[in-house]
Amino acid sequence: MSTTEPAVRLRSYGGLRMWRSGAEVDIGAPRLRILLAALLAARGGTVGVDTLIELIWGAEPSPSAVNQLHRLVGQARRLFEPELASRATGSWVFPAGQGYRLLTDARSCDLMAVRALLDTPGAAPRALEIAQEPAFAGLDAEVLTHPAFVALEQERIQIAVEAADLAGPRLLPLLQRIAASAPLHEPLQARVIRLLTSAGRRAEALVLFDTTRRLLADELGADPGAELRAAHLAALTDDEPEPAPAHRPAQLPRRVAGFVDRGDLPDPSAGIVVLSGMGGIGKTVLAVDWAHRLAPRYPDGQLYLNLRGFDPSGRVVTPSDALATLLESVGVGPAELPGDVDARSARFRSAVADRRMIILLDNARDSEQVRPLLPGAPGCLVLVTSRNRLAGLVAHEGARAAPVGRLGDAGARELLAKRIGGSRLAAEPAAAADLVRFCAGLPLALSITAAHAAVRPGLKLADLVEELTSQARLDALTTGEAHDDVRSALSWSYLALSPAAARLFRLISVHSGPEIPVEAAASITGTGPAVRAALAELSAANMITEAGRQRYTLHDLLRAYAGELLGDERAEAVRRLVEHCLRDARAAYLAFGRPEIAPLGPASPGMTPTPMAAFNDTLRWYAQEQAALACVIDLALLHGHHREAVLMVLYLRAVRSARLEPYADSREQTMRVLAVAGDLGEPVLEAGLLREAALIESRTDPTVARMLLRRALDIAERAGDVIGEAHLLRNLGLLVARDDQTAALVHLRRSVRAARMTGEPTVLVYSIDALARILQEAGQTAESVTLAREAFDIALATGLDELRTNAATRLAETSLLTGDHRQAAAMARWAAEHVPPGEIHIRLPIYAFLAEASDRLGDHEQARAACDVFRDLMSRHGPAYRQALGGKEVDRFVAVVDRITSASEMH
Repeated sequence: MSTTEPAVRLRSYGGLRMWRSGAEVDIGAPRLRILLAALLAARGGTVGVDTLIELIWGAEPSPSAVNQLHRLVGQARRLFEPELASRATGSWVFPAGQGYRLLTDARSCDLMAVRALLDTPGAAPRALEIAQEPAFAGLDAEVLTHPAFVALEQERIQIAVEAADLAGPRLLPLLQRIAASAPLHEPLQARVIRLLTSAGRRAEALVLFDTTRRLLADELGADPGAELRAAHLAALTDDEPEPAPAHRPAQLPRRVAGFVDRGDLPDPSAGIVVLSGMGGIGKTVLAVDWAHRLAPRYPDGQLYLNLRGFDPSGRVVTPSDALATLLESVGVGPAELPGDVDARSARFRSAVADRRMIILLDNARDSEQVRPLLPGAPGCLVLVTSRNRLAGLVAHEGARAAPVGRLGDAGARELLAKRIGGSRLAAEPAAAADLVRFCAGLPLALSITAAHAAVRPGLKLADLVEELTSQARLDALTTGEAHDDVRSALSWSYLALSPAAARLFRLISVHSGPEIPVEAAASITGTGPAVRAALAELSAANMITEAGRQRYTLHDLLRAYAGELLGDERAEAVRRLVEHCLRDARAAYLAFGRPEIAPLGPASPGMTPTPMAAFNDTLRWYAQEQAALACVIDLALLHGHHREAVLMVLYLRAVRSARLEPYADSREQTMRVLAVAGDLGEPVLEAGLLREAALIESRTDPTVARMLLRRALDIAERAGDVIGEAHLLRNLGLLVARDDQTAALVHLRRSVRAARMTGEPTVLVYSIDALARILQEAGQTAESVTLAREAFDIALATGLDELRTNAATRLAETSLLTGDHRQAAAMARWAAEHVPPGEIHIRLPIYAFLAEASDRLGDHEQARAACDVFRDLMSRHGPAYRQALGGKEVDRFVAVVDRITSASEMH
């Protein structure tokens, strides 16, 4: 072991201090000290951004708190590594999920040293020597009331209790000082009374008892407990303490080697804690480890009982049998057992009434199985693990819920490293990453995979990955021993489901998007509103996870297991999912005022559409469903639903355009859909897909794009598709305009003529706007203004929310070019007031035009206000604007705003 001084040392007990290379570091401002203290208190665990903001800025932080926090994190990193680049992560403070974690060890941090000693039998006196003073003394008193810091002080007091049992009188002065800071902590006061008595200081012991008794009565309305009364009696009689109870069980299973800490669990003072999660997520391992760490606080022993709530044998332990076992464990013989459950439950409550014990009830089926096993007095801690959430215990017994989720990538790597060695992982980082992905954060899967590697130390991890991935995923995740595999663990939860929930679980496996909305689940099953009850059951059983309002996620391994169960139901489930997404895409398309593309026919019974009452709903829907829609289009292609795949791509064009989504994002998939479009025998759809492909190619290969557009135009003309002709001529004109504005204007005037024939306002507005744009670029501003006004009037009259804002912005720009600054300002203000919520891209040019028009009119206050909004938009969305609008266009806007701002400052 190295004895060299660590590069950085951190002290928390007695006040936060830091040394780097032997020299003390000035930590600096209070906010930075709070950030560092919070990260240290987590002892390597993740501290969420929301928690940090609340600690540093209080309940009402400023809107810029997140950005300020990021800057503070950068400052914290440079406390450890002063030469660190401004945006570099460094070797100490890391992003983790929705927060940060600080990696320290027992050599560099006294908090970690104490944690290590607590895991070492008999080391409490050494731990107390480190933790003589409260942690983070000197921080703001309100900050120290946060549970993370309160827990550290409670731990320090418990260390004092354990040290008193082990070290005896030599620590009495220190114990007295700590006891004075916790006057209502009976176990510590009792030990100080005993130590004073054994040191011949009986009078002091009796005074301390009397003081504690009065405080308990005045502040809690309580009498001294059994332990404190026994210490008092010993002081009165100068006798040895009463012997410990004859039955002091120690039934906890052994701790698992290679355990990965999940961070702090709820305060044990809650009395009952329910750890819930899917099968294989590590609930029992976590509960056992936590119980071992807490065991010294509960001197009367630990009980453990597997309730077999999801046992493959189906032999669930009844409350009556469970109570018989528990009563025997605390000294009640079989002959003394009452006959019925209620009497046994009462006898158990009496038997543990004066004891401080940990009771670990593992693998519970439901609240009713657990409720009779609960002690009546507050001195015991009950830990319950279950695949169900046991909401009844939370609601009626005051239990604390502790959901146990999957491990993140860092935690998964840590588990593998502890099982097979960090050097082996470091030697093959790519294979290690593949193993982490393969196991999807499930500790059981990681443990099995680690076992495969551990029993064959000479096997390369890359070869193990190839071996595992060459077979069905769940086939690979087994040790080869009975019931020791992921599939079995998942099956026990499935078999406990109702028929409706089991069917839903199977069917939703076809939905491979990141989140499953309730409407999609209802459409796949065809059950309408009744699906909510089945979703609630799956969620309570931790077979799915609620991801937000009426949205759910399905763990990768659970999806694989559900897919195995699907059988003959798969084809119909896929068809219904594809239809659901297609009809939602169509609804979004029509919300933009676009004309229908092709008939769909009546909806299948039980289809449940996603509500889209307003234009903004479509943007929100697409933002949530974008990844899922890409998966469903692939699914449609795979299962032969080619027409549905083509229509989905075409329907999504409207919302993709509104969001200025880069064409490249959908390029590969669109080309695969195009390959099947010609076989449908529907020229309108084929021309539409060719146009979509041309839009994608226009950014990278204009020649191919022109070829595709001309081919599509030929198909549309032969089919008499006038709407298609108008769109294609418009796209062709805009593409040609890069090289030949005269030819472009010919195409665009033809597009406007065709659009006027369609009678469709959206088609006409698009065509007129395109012609106005190129006329503007060609210097024909008078006609451009006339057309821009016509486009705006049509969009306004027909209620086209998206297009009216675009048209108003175009009219503002063309008015600026003609010198009509009053109209330019009026149209820019109108556009700013009517831009749809959530639409950010059109806002940037709006405020650039408003700033310029207002400045030209001499309204410098309005100009400055518009410049402020513009700069705020750039600070939040600058890269997105450059990608969507083009760097030159954005730079042009920036130059205008900078000029106006400079002139304003001179004034």
